[in-house]
Amino acid sequence: MMVSEKLNRRQVVAALAAGGLLPTFVVSAATKTPQILRRWTSGNATLAPLALVDEHVFFNGDKTLGRIDPDRAELTWNVPHRLSSNAVYRPRAAGQSVISGGQRELGAWQTADGKPRWLHKAILQVGTPFVTPQRTYVGDGHELLALDNDSGAIDWRFSDGTDYTASYAPTVANGTVFFGPGNGLLYALNEADGQLKWQLDEKTKWQYIRQMYVSGNMLVAGTYTELLYGINVDTGKVKWTFKAGNFINSHHVSGDTAYLWSPTGWVYAIDVDTGAVRWKHQTTKYGNNAANWGPMMAEIVTFENQVYCLDMNQMLHVLDADTGRERLRLPFAHDLRPTVLPLKDGRAVMASESGEVQLVQW
Repeated sequence: MMVSEKLNRRQVVAALAAGGLLPTFVVSAATKTPQILRRWTSGNATLAPLALVDEHVFFNGDKTLGRIDPDRAELTWNVPHRLSSNAVYRPRAAGQSVISGGQRELGAWQTADGKPRWLHKAILQVGTPFVTPQRTYVGDGHELLALDNDSGAIDWRFSDGTDYTASYAPTVANGTVFFGPGNGLLYALNEADGQLKWQLDEKTKWQYIRQMYVSGNMLVAGTYTELLYGINVDTGKVKWTFKAGNFINSHHVSGDTAYLWSPTGWVYAIDVDTGAVRWKHQTTKYGNNAANWGPMMAEIVTFENQVYCLDMNQMLHVLDADTGRERLRLPFAHDLRPTVLPLKDGRAVMASESGEVQLVQW
């Protein structure tokens, strides 16, 4: 097959997939040992996943909430969060607020200095939040709440009256809030007032929706089964499903591609519009044996056309985003928390099991 010089790598991969010649990579890449350039003591015994906002790192854990400039040796600030339980959700920053919390409370602190702004105490149990510049959307027991980022006041609330605990995050795009509370339904709500636009009933196929992303007119939803869904955001119609081979713990969408890992040892890149597999990469030989599960420790991350996958063996796999070819393997000699923040020049911010935040380079 001759390939025009005008075709980019993604177009070549798409052409191969259409012809049944989908690239499947299993060859190990070069291994390089990362070096620790800088360490910050967080004051926490356990850290939640980190967040990178405007080149600054935010962290939280069992005791404190803090902010780091990766190019400085000192913490920008680090304050006791005074929550009654661990901060378990990744910090989310929006405007003047950074949102942090656990199952008992959700609060806002000033991004500049860490001063507290407001605290929402759980009605029943606080779920994972989704933050926009104006509001924080979060499940609390049987309801979805829209909290004002400046005051913490409840702008509106939504419930269909059924008994569920909304633990996983909604998502927001183009004036619509998408909410899958755990009853097998997906709701599309008007962002301004919480009024129902449409609902999708798939309770025979899922209970929870663990993650959602919007790309174009497609909602990509990972369910508490082994199915990834592509759903039209305007109509709620299911356009495609992809069976991952086992449960989907997390997935990631960048541009027109969804990336996910399966415990069967494969990382997949999936076309958002069609659900077609663009490539797959094997990190573990599964052999239909649960003892050989190859799960990723952290959510998949993309940065500068590369895919970063941290597995349970403390190995960071760096894949080419267009082809799935593994460019590099980075083994870590100590236990890590499930979080990766790639930076420029072969650097990343990681978190250790001892509560340290670390700047590493390879």
